[in-house]
Amino acid sequence: MLRIISRRLLLWSNICLVAALLLSAWLPYLNPTRYWITGFSGFFFPILFPLCIFFIGCWALFKKWKYLAINIIGMACCIPAALSTWGIHIFHNNILSKEKAPNQFTLMTYNTSSMGLERYVTDKDKEITIYEAIAAGSPGILCLQEFYSNDNPEKEQHIQRIKTLGSYSYHYFTCDKTHWESWHYGIVLFSRYPIVAANAIQCGESKVGSGSSFLQADLVIEGDTLRVFSVQLTSYMFGNEDYQHMKAPKGTGLIAKMRRTFETRSAQALQLAALVAESPYPTVVCGDFNDIPVSFTYKTISSNMRDVFLETGAGWGRTLSYLSPTLRIDYILAQPSINVHDSKVFKVSPSEHFPVMACLSLKKN
Repeated sequence: MLRIISRRLLLWSNICLVAALLLSAWLPYLNPTRYWITGFSGFFFPILFPLCIFFIGCWALFKKWKYLAINIIGMACCIPAALSTWGIHIFHNNILSKEKAPNQFTLMTYNTSSMGLERYVTDKDKEITIYEAIAAGSPGILCLQEFYSNDNPEKEQHIQRIKTLGSYSYHYFTCDKTHWESWHYGIVLFSRYPIVAANAIQCGESKVGSGSSFLQADLVIEGDTLRVFSVQLTSYMFGNEDYQHMKAPKGTGLIAKMRRTFETRSAQALQLAALVAESPYPTVVCGDFNDIPVSFTYKTISSNMRDVFLETGAGWGRTLSYLSPTLRIDYILAQPSINVHDSKVFKVSPSEHFPVMACLSLKKN
């Protein structure tokens, strides 16, 4: 009797698991602006999918093939979500040691967390890590989000330092926010290729500056024009007071803040996707989406684009150094008119985000 009860509990647990897996994989196709609960669902997918594999092993051990089939069918229905979560290219070239053809170029994206600035004081260990990562990658195009620089000669003049470090002749800075006249925050792009046009496209408001606009830049590479969008979409910006007031009334609690973030980020994703669709040039989108691959945000922006990590990488591709090893929220996406040759996630420490770099080339007609 105990064995029967145990197996029935196991079966119903498995059924609930498969149902939750399907919901986590497919609900993110719905816009959280209308159905806010869908904004949460994708977070559970990287946990639920491996659990189904565990149940397959259990039912195989018990020789319950029809129960095993429940998991296989459920997982098969979630293959698109799995393929956007994990990279499967185990064997690939080292982007740093591989010789590049003349028409190939490298692009790095990195959320620098204000270049290590915390409460107006720079954490030197983080600053050193950022500069070491940039030097190690030495990308032809460098896109930095949540960037900070200071015009005061006695402070951190990061724009000039990075231009010198990487031999960058061109740069564009959105300068979304300024403190005390000389403290500047925003998104910046450095390039060894000519920037023929660049502007900041308003997309919202952010207390930290970066995240208020999209950086759009047109670069000339080997006679062809490439359009680059460097972005940081709205984050939750949780503070200690948010965790202390999780059940606060009148829409001021943690859940309410997440709902508002879902709505804002969904609108930004739709705006960015429209800009990409209107681009007259081959386009790359890079930056911190503040959302996972199984999300409305990612699915909207990545439509008809190639994710460089999924094209060349393996495993989780984690880009956030804390909370969970499953969090890949920084991306480089390229249109089909662009070849993806290789990519790398730099696991640097101490750093909140990990930089991502890709080797690309424009397809010739």
